Amino acid sequence: MTLVWWLDDFARVGVEKAAVEELCAVEDWCTLQCWSVNDYRFAADVLVTAHGAEYPVRLIYPDQYPAVPAWVEPQDKTVRWSRHQYGDGGPLCLELRPDNWNPDATGADLLRSAYSLLRTENALGDGAKNRVVSAHRISDMQSYDWGKEPVLIGAGCLERLKSGKSDGVSALRWQAEDDVYPIMVFDAVDRAQPQHPPSFDFGTLRFELPTVIGRAEPPAVPIDRSSLVAALGIQLDPEVHKGAFVALAIGSNEVVPFHSPDDSSAYKRKLIVLSDQSGMRSGRPASEKTVAVVGLGSVGSKVAETLLRSGVYRLVLVDGDVMLPANLERHMLDWRDVGFRKANAVKRRLRQIVSGAEIEVVPANLNWQVSAKVHSDQIESIVKCDLILDATGDVPTSLLLGAIAAENKKPFVSALVFEGGLGCVLARAIPDRDPTFAQARMSYLAYCEERNVNPPPSGQRTYEALDEEGQPLVADDAAVSIAAANASRIVLDILDNCVDANAQAWLLLGFRPGWLFSGHGSSIALDVGAPPVTPAPIEDAQAREFALSLAREALRNAVKASK
Repeated sequence: MTLVWWLDDFARVGVEKAAVEELCAVEDWCTLQCWSVNDYRFAADVLVTAHGAEYPVRLIYPDQYPAVPAWVEPQDKTVRWSRHQYGDGGPLCLELRPDNWNPDATGADLLRSAYSLLRTENALGDGAKNRVVSAHRISDMQSYDWGKEPVLIGAGCLERLKSGKSDGVSALRWQAEDDVYPIMVFDAVDRAQPQHPPSFDFGTLRFELPTVIGRAEPPAVPIDRSSLVAALGIQLDPEVHKGAFVALAIGSNEVVPFHSPDDSSAYKRKLIVLSDQSGMRSGRPASEKTVAVVGLGSVGSKVAETLLRSGVYRLVLVDGDVMLPANLERHMLDWRDVGFRKANAVKRRLRQIVSGAEIEVVPANLNWQVSAKVHSDQIESIVKCDLILDATGDVPTSLLLGAIAAENKKPFVSALVFEGGLGCVLARAIPDRDPTFAQARMSYLAYCEERNVNPPPSGQRTYEALDEEGQPLVADDAAVSIAAANASRIVLDILDNCVDANAQAWLLLGFRPGWLFSGHGSSIALDVGAPPVTPAPIEDAQAREFALSLAREALRNAVKASK
């Protein structure tokens, strides 16, 4: 059962109630209309006044508050007031968001931010309409499938195209059950590499398209094929180009791709340049339990597949990254999946193994800047699972997941591969048996400090490091597979309730000599302490009665609605 914070943490209910009511008592722009339960979430209806215009807003607290932020949205689900709003009736994009949320903040802080936004933009009032500068930091991966379909191209291929030194330029188009139909452009040099793009494959809906190059400024919006050809000054071969093709407009400042599927149409696409890599990375009974796998890189994808092959047929897959050629050597996915979100691609792969598997996908990273409501829904998809596995390799995300797991009394496992394939750390947190992930990590850091060593980093991107001679050390597929296999074993033992009584919560495994490891097979079973003693909650009788009265009212309304 999902934890509902406002029926559990009455002290925080009192804090929120006092903060909002004090704000409305002090500020004349803020009027509290009522406290309520909105879709089973704690909420406050507030009237915000700016430049004489009234904005009825609703402050909504998610079930996992305060670990995840609340949000402010119009009471009317059809209105749009701001450029900084997630759709009609959607939440306002405020200064406190999922990417910078502080659990010490309150709903009153969000109302202040909403007032500042509405006062500055002055959406409904008379007079100047000012623009609030956006603080959005949207990466290519987060915006990957927004708007125009992507065309992928390697940085080296792009430079060869610009300089006129590229031969044999061609393109591949992938099609699958997804929101995006990517195209990848490559040339003879790419084709000569060991890890070259594949050829036509009807069985996997992969088609090779001819490519033409026009050294001219790209048209803004081509109407049809003939207008595109005229604008680029190119000539078509009646036989080669009678079907679909790709055109690359190489202008003075940019390269713009176009896709012409037939004689009557031509579409501008979005170019995504891929950095060139220096080297290639080349049973048991079915369980009724559900596992969330957060992070579907080389470790997480292998864990997901191992769990599925071990009888865990219910999974929630969480990752917003896109599968790219550089991922192929260590990932369980292949060329059929390049250009798609990893979460969707892993789901397709797993459904090829167990067609009846129940797999939910959250194609997003938890540290992205999104609506607080969306973020809350993402977290809810995770906490409904029986166990949470973290394979992100990102410490802030790991700490968030560990805190969410502890708060909801869910087992938590984290797997992190050290850079260069030195080894890995496998952390386990079983409620009422182990300390929380955050507490145990402090013990781990203290253990390293006592031995005068730094914890090995995970590697920011590729698990790569340099040896004493400056040569790259890469965590190969064997290293990540060992980490994934051990993480899978821990997960399965927890699900089967057969964890050894003497097994320590944290396990450090060495794959080669270095740091505190003597070599492959070296292991350190780390004692990270006892489970935390949960202090008795501070009771706020008034807040308790207030929250329970809202719950009773919501229940009565639900009963009436069902009749």
